[in-house]
Amino acid sequence: MLDTKKQMTPELLAPAGSPACAETAFAYGADAVYAGIGNFNLRAHSPNFTVEEFGELVDFADGSGRRVYGVLNIMPNDEQLAPLEDALRRLAGGGCKLPHAFIVSDPGVLSLVNDIFAGGVPIHLSTQNGCFNSESMKFWRRQGVSRVILPRELNTEQIRRLSSLDIMETEVFIHGAMCVSISGRCLLGAYYNRRHPNLGDCPQPCRLKYRVIPSDPTASMPHDGFDAEEGDGGVYLLNSKDLCTVGILPAIMGTGAVSFKIEGRNKSAHYVASVVKVYRDAIDTYIASPKDYKVKDWWISELDAIDHRPYTTGFYDDDPIKQELFASKAQAGCRLVGTVKAVIDGCPVIDVKNSFSAPGLESGGGAISILPVNRSQVPFDFTFDTVRELDGPSADPQRARSNRLVVLGGCSERLRVGDMLRVRV
Repeated sequence: MLDTKKQMTPELLAPAGSPACAETAFAYGADAVYAGIGNFNLRAHSPNFTVEEFGELVDFADGSGRRVYGVLNIMPNDEQLAPLEDALRRLAGGGCKLPHAFIVSDPGVLSLVNDIFAGGVPIHLSTQNGCFNSESMKFWRRQGVSRVILPRELNTEQIRRLSSLDIMETEVFIHGAMCVSISGRCLLGAYYNRRHPNLGDCPQPCRLKYRVIPSDPTASMPHDGFDAEEGDGGVYLLNSKDLCTVGILPAIMGTGAVSFKIEGRNKSAHYVASVVKVYRDAIDTYIASPKDYKVKDWWISELDAIDHRPYTTGFYDDDPIKQELFASKAQAGCRLVGTVKAVIDGCPVIDVKNSFSAPGLESGGGAISILPVNRSQVPFDFTFDTVRELDGPSADPQRARSNRLVVLGGCSERLRVGDMLRVRV
């Protein structure tokens, strides 16, 4: 598995909850993306992909030497099997390119994939299945599985051992949300309001604050209950921190896992771009000189700037405190305001998502932070003097309004198509 003479470069695998996120992930350095087909995956509230859109995504990826994995990891009942089978048969007979693998959890879904595609598409076993040991890996290998996405609950030494057995490829998570249950095997949502996590409809009751109330309804109480922890805001008893492994990447590189996965199919394109860019540079930095690996300041700044809960290294580094009791998430350090769609005579054309002003204005203008699509560039500050709307004069020559295409003049740096503009908050 792991070649001691030459360090293996793992696949950087990014989430694609929508076509925009998939395109962004590839632009910022992902080797592959995983995307849901219809509602047959555990992110039912992501845009996901129709069969036709999925075929177009695979075609786009093939054109740039990248890979796409189709996610089919729900635990379906019999009523859901028929539409799932219909979607698979349309994909198989639609004349479009097939995914580079399917991600499944349920044996019935695995059987359908094997029957319909006759072993022509590799199968990856979802972390939802909970494959914790070598005997389980051997069993799934006999069923045609070629890669296992290992549970987050394993530590680096356990992963290293499983990878070294050469039973099948191993994939691990390196960043994103974690679950208080065992790799998503949770029924709280189903009990709470009939939204079933194993069908992709998790309402995340673990992210709510809770109170303690007596089980005896006749007990004399001056109020409705007690906060589980002293304080006005209550406490988040079940709220897992977010996984972040950039600081322990060398240990994970040493496990022999072939794919490093980022969680986040419900996240924005800006989130995907930021996390992919950081881990792309981290992996490349390690590969270039393993002994000199050191966490760069801009990695931490970038990961702190996006929407996230407090970070943990989870079970990898035996972090004893994996729950965040006092907040549901950390405040994001920046907000996306636009993306460069073209460059005309050296001036960037910006697709404005949120209004922003020229730096230094009393109306709120401040330095713009650029997340560059160029892999060799680090994030940098950017200023401009004037704004012109692409289809005519601007109402304010120093302010870019939302949902418009604008041209920026007097720019301090030359931007490229795909660069993202952010303001600090």
